[in-house]
Amino acid sequence: MSIYLAYNVFVQIITIVFFKSYNLFFILILLILMIFLVGKKKWLLLLLCIISLCITSSICYLQNNKMNSPKQKPSQNFRGEIISTPIIDGNKVSFTFKLHNQEILLNSFANTKKQLKVFQKRKIGEICEVKGEVTLPLENSNPYLFNYKKYLLNQGIHWIFTANPNSLGDCKNGNRTILQSINDRRHTLTKYVEMNFNSNTEGYINALLFGERSKMNAITESQYQIVGIVHLLAISGSHISLLSLVIYFLLIRIGVTKETSLFITILCIISYGFLAGASASVVRAVIIGVLVCFYKLAKMKVDITSLLFTSCIIMLIAKPNYIDDIGFQFSFVTSFVLVLTSEQILNYKSWYARAFFTSSITQLVSIPILLFNFHELSPYSIIINLLFIPYISFIIMPLCIFCFSLSFINLEISEQLTFLLTFFINLSDQLLSICMQLPFIKLIFIHPSKGILLLYIVLIFLILYYMESEKGKKLFINCVIGFFILISGHLFYPSINPVGKIMFIDVGQGDCILIKLPFNKGNYVIDTGGKLTIKEETWMKRKKPFSTGNDLLIPILKGEGISKIDKLIFTHGDIDHIGGGKEVLQSFHVKQLIVGDKTNFTSAEKERINIAIKKGVEIKKISEGMSWKIGTNYFQVISPIKDYVGEENEGSIVLRAYIGGKNWIFSGDLDENGENRLISKYHDLKADVLKIGHHGSKTSTSEKFIKAVMPKIGIISVGEKNRYGHPTKEVLNRLKKYNVEILRTDELGAITFEFKRGQGTIYTFKAYRKTNNRNQEEN
Repeated sequence: MSIYLAYNVFVQIITIVFFKSYNLFFILILLILMIFLVGKKKWLLLLLCIISLCITSSICYLQNNKMNSPKQKPSQNFRGEIISTPIIDGNKVSFTFKLHNQEILLNSFANTKKQLKVFQKRKIGEICEVKGEVTLPLENSNPYLFNYKKYLLNQGIHWIFTANPNSLGDCKNGNRTILQSINDRRHTLTKYVEMNFNSNTEGYINALLFGERSKMNAITESQYQIVGIVHLLAISGSHISLLSLVIYFLLIRIGVTKETSLFITILCIISYGFLAGASASVVRAVIIGVLVCFYKLAKMKVDITSLLFTSCIIMLIAKPNYIDDIGFQFSFVTSFVLVLTSEQILNYKSWYARAFFTSSITQLVSIPILLFNFHELSPYSIIINLLFIPYISFIIMPLCIFCFSLSFINLEISEQLTFLLTFFINLSDQLLSICMQLPFIKLIFIHPSKGILLLYIVLIFLILYYMESEKGKKLFINCVIGFFILISGHLFYPSINPVGKIMFIDVGQGDCILIKLPFNKGNYVIDTGGKLTIKEETWMKRKKPFSTGNDLLIPILKGEGISKIDKLIFTHGDIDHIGGGKEVLQSFHVKQLIVGDKTNFTSAEKERINIAIKKGVEIKKISEGMSWKIGTNYFQVISPIKDYVGEENEGSIVLRAYIGGKNWIFSGDLDENGENRLISKYHDLKADVLKIGHHGSKTSTSEKFIKAVMPKIGIISVGEKNRYGHPTKEVLNRLKKYNVEILRTDELGAITFEFKRGQGTIYTFKAYRKTNNRNQEEN
């Protein structure tokens, strides 16, 4: 039976992936599978695969039509129903709102505590009349980032509505469905935890009992992810198994019949699944738990392998988009490998040997998912899992259950037990902090291509296959060696990569440029973008406010395989140029922080310089006349003057560079006065590519300067629909007058120039939002 289900799962996955990319390669795989089954005369299996193909194709076709069909734009004033639990983060509330013909995401921002109290009253099932603005979800404009628009489309959401906070007071109770009532109860319970437990324990209790991690400490959660144990904070099959066993045996103990006990257990499992947030791993565990109960009712032998395949089939039929869910991928991949290697696990006599093998094998199969989504691995994850799995499973989680349960019976006893829970949580956090100090705690890998991913999957499959085979020990060893060669080559690929890259990252209204020299000879980051933050009251602050460093720059640097930054250059002290530098300094090994040689630094510069000093980063002031050379690539500083005193923009660091056979000028926010000084001092400023100063402001890029530089291409780093009106018509007209090709980050997203040394330098231009490849050879 298992083999039939396995083939169906394989056909389902290949079909779903084909409908997402329409790549004929997947049709070829299906064709080969069918021919193989015909050759083996597996007619029943062939029929089942064809049926699965037809059903899955129909569902995917309907789903794609629903996702891709444009929904009518809602008006700015409408009436609808709250259909998801309102999530309050600082002064922001968000929930899914149902209109008569579609669902939208509604956000609102409280300006006063009174408005926040109104937000806190909102509940699932209420009918509200709201006013506000309707916008489309933003497309990604940079590589390697979480695709929020795709995520919303997978939920069937096409529009985002930003509501006037005053309008959310106009709501009335509606008729809730059973599921909405359960979701509301989940919200009530998580709020109860927040009200009755301290800040150290509430995050763990909500995460481990209700799958709600919004109150977890952001730093602690990030550390769990870095060391590869974040799965311990998620509800999994063990929770459902424990719950079902406890309920079933308690019912049997009090005299309830087996059949009735199983039916009640099924209802409890399903209810808890919704209370736990109904994530992919929870849904899988619930389906398996329910199927086990039905098997028991039918007095059939339980085959866990068949149950796993069946649960996967059910989930993908119900929602093919689960295939994109990282939780779904981790949950099934690790579950399958544990079931398939269960006999080998049981062959080990000691508990520690079993735990080590289990941890090793689950970490092995998780590698492709981790590398594709997060671009990093911790070499200590197997050992750290061995330490934390029993600690969380047998100490922290039981204490969370006891503290929460006792709080309803006797709050005083619960509080006493909470002190013990707090002690063990603090001990856990301290141990985690020690782990974070280990050398090479995270290894960063360049974003893997589809071919590299396929190699990983094939080698991991062969390792698992030959590990079970008595005659395949030699092949097993060869596969293990091949895997280590692959992962080592992937890790050190930047050092042998002959391709260099200059990327103008879209950071909105700001500047950020990444320069990667071939063979990992130098990684330079010129400015880091940044967003001006307004001082907020404590109640308005969110758990994870948007950060240019954390949310944009760090994922991009990791995706590029960058583990160290040779030079982090702050052209000047404006926050839109150095705002993200704080997080970069804290997250990466930076060899040298370069700032302008000036007498006065802004408060933002001082803060980042102090962070660099604490991290042991070399601080270097530069001024005109300084230079450095890496191979054939040359960098010359032409501004500011030594001991500069004056306005920030005029004192910007300006670099003239010869990279990969082209001349570049990176001008920061240099204004017209600074440009005139360069024109008078340097008689040859000609460059192929000019980074336009100050985002295209009329105070920069004078006609005189354009004539002096005579660029072929002008890059404007600017925010979409920014309030400053950048770039100005005056600057655009000047550039057009001299036939300068204008490339803008607000229109094209990240702008990348790749170059490769050979007989001549081949340049390739790529824009993230628009396919516009152009190859150019220079001898």
